[in-house]
Order: sequence, then C-alpha cells, then structure tokens
Amino acid sequence: MPKIKLTKSAIDALPIPKGDERVMYWDTELKGFGLRVSRTNKTYYAKKHNGWVKLGEHGPFTPETARKEALKTLAALNQGVDINKQKAQARVKGITLAQALDDYFTSKPQLREGTRKTYACLLNTWLSDWMNTPLETKSKADVAKRHLKIADERGEVTANNVMRTFRAIYNHAQAVSDDSLPPNPVRILGSSRQWFRVDRRQTVIKEHELKTWWGALASLGNPVAKDALALLILSGCREQEILGLSWSEVDMQAKTITIPGDRTKNHRAHTLPMTDKILEILNNRLALRENEWVFPGAGKSGHIVDLHRAVEKVSKASGVDFCIHDLRRTFSTLADQLCTRAEVDRLTNHINPGDMTGGYIIYPVEELRAPMQRITDRIMKAVHGEETRGKVISLRRS
Repeated sequence: MPKIKLTKSAIDALPIPKGDERVMYWDTELKGFGLRVSRTNKTYYAKKHNGWVKLGEHGPFTPETARKEALKTLAALNQGVDINKQKAQARVKGITLAQALDDYFTSKPQLREGTRKTYACLLNTWLSDWMNTPLETKSKADVAKRHLKIADERGEVTANNVMRTFRAIYNHAQAVSDDSLPPNPVRILGSSRQWFRVDRRQTVIKEHELKTWWGALASLGNPVAKDALALLILSGCREQEILGLSWSEVDMQAKTITIPGDRTKNHRAHTLPMTDKILEILNNRLALRENEWVFPGAGKSGHIVDLHRAVEKVSKASGVDFCIHDLRRTFSTLADQLCTRAEVDRLTNHINPGDMTGGYIIYPVEELRAPMQRITDRIMKAVHGEETRGKVISLRRS
C-alpha cells in the first residue's frame, strides 16, 4: 500500500479509482494513520493490531483534525480499548423504537414490502406511545401489561404478533450495539408463560358454501376487489402476490402469470398457467385497465392494498365467515384431491424441506395447465350447484 504525507494538497491530487476499487494510503509521519480512497469518497482511518477505526470523511475532516483524532484513537487502541464497541453503544444509547425500526429495515434489504408494512402497522397501531421513547426504558412490566391490553382489545393473535415484532426489533438493536441494552424485556412472556397458545387456523370455504359465497362476491359493488378475490381462490396465491400484480407479470399470449421472487414467501419466482376462468377475469381487467397494475387503487402504490372491507361485505352477504388466507387453503385442499403431491407443491409454490428429490423435479408450466384447470372446474361446478361427488375436504398446510 502506498505511503504519502497526508496533507490537503496531496490528498486532493490523489487519482480516483475505477469501479469498486479502493486504495489505502498510509501517512509517512504517523504510523497507523491512513486514508482510504474510493470512487465516491475519501475516508480517514486509524489502525492498530486490535482493529480499524473510522475517523471521518475528508472534507468535513481536515488532515490536521484527522491527525489529532488519530493520535487519540491510536493511544486508546494501544491500551486495549474497543473504540468501535464504544461507538456502537453510544449510537444505541437513547435510541427510540421508531429509530430502531428504521435501522432494522435498513439492515435487511431482503425483507418483502408486505413484511415491512405489517411490522410498521403493528408497532404504530399498538405501541404508538412507545415509538418515540428510548428502547432501554421499556421494562418487563411494560411488556406484560401491554400484551394483555392488546389481547383484550384486539385478540390473542394480534397481542402475540405485536410482541414478537417488538422482540425482533429489540434483538437487532441489542446485537448491533454489542449487548449494551438491558436484556430483552419480552423474555418475561416466556418465563411467566404469558404467550397465548393460538391454534393455527384450519378453515376453508366448503364446497357446498361456494355457490352462496360466489353469489355474494358477484354482487360486490367494487369490481376491482371482486375480481381480486375471485383470482385469489382460483389461483391459490397469497394476498400480496395478487394485489401487487402488474401487467408486466401477465402474459396474455402464453396465458401465464409470473409472481417475482421478491413478492413470494420463499423468494422463488412462481409461474402459473391461466385457466379459462382466470383468463376471463384478466380479460375483463385488461378492458378496464387504468395503469400498470392489474388491480388499480387510489393510494400511493397505485394498486389496491387491502381487501378487508370486501371480505366483511361478502362474509355478511353470504353468511360464510372467511379470511383472505382461507381462499388459499380452499384452493390447496381441492388441489390435494385432484392433483399429485408434486403438482400441488408446484401450484402452491411450496418447498418441502424433507423431500430430497422434489427440488430437482421441474414442472414446465404447460404440464401444470391441466391440473390447474381441474381445480377451477371443481370450484365452478360447486359455484353452479353441480354435484361434486360429496367428497370431504381434508385440510392441508398453506
């Protein structure tokens, strides 16, 4: 690595590296004092055998200021002081829940947009009075009391989800600060056995209910929500996979829909063939096209983001109590009766961790068209009140 005397004129004259290359220049007068130059910035560092410490950027820092800071830093490093740990602890001192949430999102760019919205919604709705207070001030008693309050007002599932989200944000802040925060107060819910035991929902729309349900759906006043709900039960996709569907993901000639990996649960792109009824729905949507989204909405995103009102209206009109994910469970359950296990997994974009060979079996989309059509036919027969052979629907994972 080259050595120069780090002065302003020398630094300003240094060549700019190309691409991602970074060049380190060491000072000829102060050992362990250096400058790293990249295409976008020049940064001062101090280095001792027990670590590197970033001092600051050239510009806001002059060489003289950086040299003085380097002298102090090198002396501390020589005494065994972990300066980077001290800096991490100082950053988290007084950090609020809102700041910790932002840091969490920044550090996890792979998080899906739906997950980010869910976390933010849970915290802003149920812990709004905590958002601008320091994380370190939250006690076990605060957590236990709020957990019970949420359960009383909204339900046990929401209470658990809020505290699991808070626990994840707190753990992340704790990790990046080298454990400078107090122990996570959410631990009290485990040690006191206060977590609610919530059985996984195992409901579907039964075949004999589909006629009434579809009739209520047909009378829904919002055509965008109506078509979205219909496509959800006919495709078996998850809510945000369909609501965020763009026309660039729909191939009307090949008659396929492709959900990109950044919107699927397992981050694996998912291509499905259209059945006759799905093609009919998408043709209707295309005739009414407003923007780049298949299911346009009035909000910032440009597409519809929530179907809860539509679900409530259809539930009330049909007398069939259901949630959005019941539509996927209904599709999966019918698929289980009509298709092979491998076809079901491919149609629902499942990866079975216990199946050592399933990951190597690639089904071309055309080979899934017939199984997909069988599921649509079964649903539409029930919708029209036709005999479905009285088979009992068995529940399967979703």
